[in-house]
Amino acid sequence: MLSYQTGAPGAPLVEVESDTPVPSGTEVLVKTLACGVCHSDIHLHDGGFELGGGKRLEVGREGQVLGHEIYGEVVAVGPDAEGVQVGDRRVVYPWIGCGQCAVCQRGDEHLCTPGRALGIIVNGGFASHVMIPHAKYLFDKGDVADSLAATYACSGLTAYGAIKKLGELAAGDEVVIIGAGG
Repeated sequence: MLSYQTGAPGAPLVEVESDTPVPSGTEVLVKTLACGVCHSDIHLHDGGFELGGGKRLEVGREGQVLGHEIYGEVVAVGPDAEGVQVGDRRVVYPWIGCGQCAVCQRGDEHLCTPGRALGIIVNGGFASHVMIPHAKYLFDKGDVADSLAATYACSGLTAYGAIKKLGELAAGDEVVIIGAGG
């Protein structure tokens, strides 16, 4: 498989060829069809977030495969994988937790601190293939255009989360969303 990995902070991504992984258990191998570039990817590539006032939060590491806005096609499934089959095209939910801690057990995997977030902690979509631990992280894009499906895994969730925090809305209510990234 082909991946594009971080080198020194700010340096061009490095093209790396390696064996394509084989799924086991509940794992699902997805061939990347599209992967968005989020502002978080840029910060990770550059090695940190500028916090203002001369402060910087150092993040990222060499050899990291970025990309958490993933849309792809299922190309292989582990023997225990259910609910998905080879040929399915899916949006990948990237905010994967450890699955064991109290935070994950209450359904808030996106808040898990050890976590396994794609493109942040484990290899992401800047590769020809990405391994997903379970089919529950794969979603049908519905009638959304293929070209937009990947970006909805992050910016779409950000907008959706903001709207949900507004509380109950009625038909005809107006909502303004400023910015799209998290």
